[in-house]
Amino acid sequence: MAVLLAVSILYALKFALKPARTERVIRILCFGDSLTAGTSDTNKDHPYSTKLQEYFDVHDQTVQGASVRPIFEVHNAGMPGERAKDEMLPRLNQILRGTRLQYNWVIILGGSNDMRKYYENISLQFDIDDSRSIFHALVELHNMTHAFGARSVAVSIPDRECEGSGTCSNLKKTHQKINELLRDFTSHTKEKVILADLASDVTLPRDQNLWDGPVHFTKQGYDRMADIVYNSMKEHV
Repeated sequence: MAVLLAVSILYALKFALKPARTERVIRILCFGDSLTAGTSDTNKDHPYSTKLQEYFDVHDQTVQGASVRPIFEVHNAGMPGERAKDEMLPRLNQILRGTRLQYNWVIILGGSNDMRKYYENISLQFDIDDSRSIFHALVELHNMTHAFGARSVAVSIPDRECEGSGTCSNLKKTHQKINELLRDFTSHTKEKVILADLASDVTLPRDQNLWDGPVHFTKQGYDRMADIVYNSMKEHV
């Protein structure tokens, strides 16, 4: 009997002395245009944040150690048609300033709508200064995120269908320059920004299972987008 009691006490002490797993909620904001909203041309919208939440629901280890679940909250703030220049910054400011929640991460994808003019007017010439101004508008979003105490993820802009068909060469040049600038930006700001290189993973020629039109993804495509974003983040959260 005494032996059994001693074993029971030792067993209880083992768990009493084990460091407690404390809960820490990590909030992630997916911010951008229709590609963030999960817009579909022919089917029901399917934001990538849905699949991203599923990935994080089974991710119970953070850079600060083990934590009880649920520890991740993924929120979506996609606005179809919105441009990076002039339109996104006020809205992001409103979200970050107006919420009682403290976001730890903001995932930023924008610029597609700024380049639409090259698609609508193919005679419009490539202007490197325009590429830089769109890029700087995106950088402002990252800077605002950091000012509110969060880190950010820069998502490179995927190709439009016309880039593969060769019917929008000036849009393609603009697009490639913006992504080049984004990659360089993230390489020099690794403490605050990481890159989710969507454009390098979802490449031309197109996999038709991933695309639902000239710009938007299918459900499978948005899930692939979530996979790319998650894999870029998982070692950093």
